Amino acid sequence: MSRRVLQVVALAVAVVLAVGAGRLVRHHLEGPDPVDAVRAATMAYATGDCAALRRVTVDPREIRCEDVVSVRDAYRDEGLRPATFTYAVVSRVDEDATVRISYRRGKDALQELVRVRRVDDAWKVFPATMAVG
Repeated sequence: MSRRVLQVVALAVAVVLAVGAGRLVRHHLEGPDPVDAVRAATMAYATGDCAALRRVTVDPREIRCEDVVSVRDAYRDEGLRPATFTYAVVSRVDEDATVRISYRRGKDALQELVRVRRVDDAWKVFPATMAVG
């Protein structure tokens, strides 16, 4: 390879590393994102993983494992594929945020809003607001 090509490749690698490092620093300074908690809760519902849902819930005692299994079954019956859902923070004030989940059910484009709260440096969902499906 010519020296110019090597310089361009080295520059590209440096930019990628700088962007990655910046994201890591930002994540470290700001802490976890509310979307992470909502995504984890959605996947816990989709797989029927009661313990995983309890880990990302404001009050784990509110979670009934039978309900988690029912939601998992509803996801399957309705053909919902949580891996295709998109998430966006639509509001954030101090320790509270709202995350929008966008997804498709058949030909219909749907959205749900999920409330989350920051508790001890972690975002937690209010499960009653998880009405996907």
